[in-house]
Amino acid sequence: MDNAKFIKIYNESRNGANGMLFNPLYPKLNYSDGVRDCAETGCYWLLDIIGTECLVPLRKQNVRMGVITVKVANEKAVMTLITNDDMPPAWSREMDYTDMPEGEWLFYLSDEGERFVLILPSEY
Repeated sequence: MDNAKFIKIYNESRNGANGMLFNPLYPKLNYSDGVRDCAETGCYWLLDIIGTECLVPLRKQNVRMGVITVKVANEKAVMTLITNDDMPPAWSREMDYTDMPEGEWLFYLSDEGERFVLILPSEY
């Protein structure tokens, strides 16, 4: 993974998303061009996890939006889906290894009914 490129792309100032894409394996998960640019640095696996594990828990919470947090330290990560600050995470996963850069990375996941949309905070 190109950590410097990921950090640069993640932190770029954006004014919304220029377009939406989807992986044919997870057609209900649409993601922004900013998320795609981050994934292209070497973390398409993140979209795989979100597409297979996060959509159902978000819908079960009966809310329109959640925040996926990826906290990385010492090459380990904890991913969580937060839908309400006053409640425990709707979903979480620990990873024994990741090549993502250290820090806390946020992604917004919204339930649009027919589809889910994943964007960077700077695209909100």
